[in-house]
Amino acid sequence: MDGEKPVFLLSIQGILSPKTLEAAREVHNRTARAPANVAAARQLSDLSHMVYVPLGGNGHAGDFLILDLWNNMDGLNKFFSDPHVQEGGGLIFGSRDPVVWTPAGLVSYNFPAPYGKNDRIVATVRAKVKSLAEASQYHNALVQKLVNKARIAGNMSHTGYYRMAAPGDPAGLEFFAVDTWFDAAGMAKHYQNPEVMEGFGDLFSVPPALGVWVHPAGEWVEW
Repeated sequence: MDGEKPVFLLSIQGILSPKTLEAAREVHNRTARAPANVAAARQLSDLSHMVYVPLGGNGHAGDFLILDLWNNMDGLNKFFSDPHVQEGGGLIFGSRDPVVWTPAGLVSYNFPAPYGKNDRIVATVRAKVKSLAEASQYHNALVQKLVNKARIAGNMSHTGYYRMAAPGDPAGLEFFAVDTWFDAAGMAKHYQNPEVMEGFGDLFSVPPALGVWVHPAGEWVEW
C-alpha cells in the first residue's frame, strides 16, 4: 500500500547468560512481565515481541533469538536507550548482537495456517548480497518460482529485510529473511532443494548463515 508506515525488525541474537533455559525464562519474564515495561514498549511502538531457541535444543541455555517489530524508530531508540532496559538485556544475554532491519521492499507473502497445523518454526537467512539491484532481481525471481512448492512444504510467510545503515555504508548490503513454517520436515526438505541452494549462490556474496528456531518450552512473556 502506498504511504504505508514501515515496520522495522529488531533482532537480538546471542548467548544466554543463565545456565538453564528455565533460569533464563525467569529472568526474561521478570523483566518483560512488569506491566510498566510492557506498556512503555507498546506506547513507544513495539508491536510484537517473540523469543526463540534453536530447533532441537536440549533444555540447556545457549543460543537465543528475540524478534521485535516496531513501527517507529524514535520510539525504538528511546526504549533501548533506557539504562534499565540495557540492564535487563545484560541479565539475559552473556553476549548479544542487536540489529535493526528495514523492510527490503522485495516480494513477500503471508499465508494462513490450515486447521490443526499448530507447529511454528522460524527459519532465518542472513548474508550480504552482491548489490541491491541484483538482489531484487534474483530474490524476486527465486521466490516467485518456488512459492508454490514452499507452500506445499508447509511455508506460511516470507519477509526480507536489509540492515539499517547510513547511505553508502557496506553494512546496508546485509540481508535478513524470516520465514515461518508449520512443518519442520517439509521445511528441511525444501531448503535442501538444489534450486534453493543455487538461488542462494546467485543472491549472496558469501554463504548465508541459516538458523532454525522454535518457541522455548514454558510460558514466556510475548505479545
